[in-house]
Amino acid sequence: MQFSSLPNRLSRWQWAGLASLFVIAFITVIQYPASTTRSDPISVWKNADSSKISGPVSKFHLLLPASGYHFRLCRALASATALGYPVSVLNGWMKEGGLDASKTHLAKVRTVMQYLDSLPASSDDDLVLMIDGYDVVFQIPPDVLIDRYFAITKAASAKLALRYGANSTESLKGDDMPQQTILFGPEKVCYPVDWSRVGCWAVPQDIGIPHGAFGPDDGQLQHSLPRWLNSGTIMGPAKDMRLMFAATLERIAQHYDPIHEFSDSDQMYMSDVWGVQEYARSMEELRQYFHGDIDPNVAFPTFNVEKVLPNVLPGQKTEYHIGIDHRSALFQTRAGSDHVLSMLTYNETTEANETTTFATVTQNVPESPNFNPYKIYLPSNLASSITRILRLVEPAVGAIPNVTELRLETNLVTKNVYGLFHSTGGKDYIDKLWTQLWFFPYVRPLFEAMVPALQAGRPIAVADGRTWVPYHTLSSNSSVTQGVNATGAWADIDGGWLSWQELCGAFEAEVFDGYTPPMDD
Repeated sequence: MQFSSLPNRLSRWQWAGLASLFVIAFITVIQYPASTTRSDPISVWKNADSSKISGPVSKFHLLLPASGYHFRLCRALASATALGYPVSVLNGWMKEGGLDASKTHLAKVRTVMQYLDSLPASSDDDLVLMIDGYDVVFQIPPDVLIDRYFAITKAASAKLALRYGANSTESLKGDDMPQQTILFGPEKVCYPVDWSRVGCWAVPQDIGIPHGAFGPDDGQLQHSLPRWLNSGTIMGPAKDMRLMFAATLERIAQHYDPIHEFSDSDQMYMSDVWGVQEYARSMEELRQYFHGDIDPNVAFPTFNVEKVLPNVLPGQKTEYHIGIDHRSALFQTRAGSDHVLSMLTYNETTEANETTTFATVTQNVPESPNFNPYKIYLPSNLASSITRILRLVEPAVGAIPNVTELRLETNLVTKNVYGLFHSTGGKDYIDKLWTQLWFFPYVRPLFEAMVPALQAGRPIAVADGRTWVPYHTLSSNSSVTQGVNATGAWADIDGGWLSWQELCGAFEAEVFDGYTPPMDD
C-alpha cells in the first residue's frame, strides 16, 4: 500500500501504534547497553560557559523534604554534591503545623506543592527529582540518571500506545493521553497494607519481570515482585508533577480520616491516585473488547478481597502519567531487597574483547535448579561519567582508581547499578553503605572540585535533545567561595540560603569519616 492511500486524519495514537515497535526496540538498546569500553569520557560541563550553550535548554531541580538537622540529611546532600547534582532545596525547613514533616508525612506533599506552584510556566518541561531527606543517598551521576529516565519513560509510553490500539483513545487528548512521564520508586508490598485499596489491587500485572525472579513465588516479602509505588523517590516534569501533587492534595481533602491508623501517610494517598489512574486505564482498554458494562471483579482478578471501587465520574481527570521504576534503574528501595543487592567489581574481560568489562554473578537468587552463573555488564556511559568525576580530584589526591577497580552496588535480578538508594525500614543498612560507596574516599576533594560548576550553573547532561542545567546554584552572596563551606542548600522558596557549616558542620565526622552514632535516632 502506498503512503498516499493512508487516511488523512490519523490520530496521535494511530501514528504511535505504527511506530511503537520500532521505538521499543530502539529504546531497549539505549536503556540496557551491553558493554562498556575504557574510552576517555567527554565532560559535559568541564570548562563550559553556560552563557554559550546552543540549542534547547531545560533545568533540573533537586528537592529534599526535610524539617531539621540530621547527619543522614548531610550524607544525602554530600552524595548529591560529590556527584554533581544541582544545589538542593529543603522543602518544609523549620516549618510548623501542617508543614512540619516531623509531625506529619503529609507536610511533604504540601511543601513540595508550594514549590511547584512557585515555578513559572517556562519551567513546565524542567525535570524535578524529589527524594526523602533522611534515608536516601546517590550512587551514580546525574547525566546517567537523566539518560535512564528518558529511556524508561519513552519505552513505557510506546508500550502504552500498543496496549490501547489505534482507535481506543480517540476521545482523549493532551494531558489525558495515557503516557508515562513520572517515575516513582518501586515497593514490594502495597503499603500501608489494605488490599481493598485501589492502589493495591488495580496495579499493572505485567512489570517486565517474571514471578520467581527474586526467589520462590511463596508470598514472602523478599521474593515478591516490586509492583507497587513508593513515594520516597519521584522524578518527572514540573508540570506533570504539579498536577499529580495537586491530585494527591485533593484526595487527602476528600478521604482524610483523623482516626485512621495511616491518615498521615503520603504514600497511601499517592498510591491511590496512581491506582485510580491504572483502574481507568484498564477499564478503557477493556472497552475495546466488551463494548458495554465491565465487571471490575472480572477485570481485576488479582486479589481475592472485597475491592473498594473508585467513583470515577464522567469527564473526571484520572491520567497523571505515573509509572514505577520496577527495575530500579533509578531508584533502589531497600525493603525486601537485601538479598539481591551486591557490591560488584566490574573487572572481568574476555580474550576476544578486552575492552568489555563485566562481573560474574554466582549467587543463585531465584534458587533455580542447576543454576548457571551469569554476567552483568557495566554500561559505558556510567563508566565514562564516573571516570570523569574521578579525574576532577586527581590533582588533589594523586593516582585515581580505574572504574574497573570500584565496587558498585548492583541489583542482581534487574542487573542495574542503581541510581540512588532509599533505605525504607531500618537505617542500619544505609549507615553501613555510606562508607562503601565508590566516591566515599573522595567526598571532601569532590566537594571542592564541584564548587566552580555549582557556582556557574554549568551543564550537567545532554539528553532528549536538550542541554540540562541546574535550576539552583550556590548562593552568590556567600562570603565563602571555595572549599566545602562554599556549598549548602536553599530553604524552601522563601527561607534563604543555608550554608554547609550551618547545616552540617556538627556532622562532618559522620559525613567525611563515616562515623555513625551507636544508637540509631
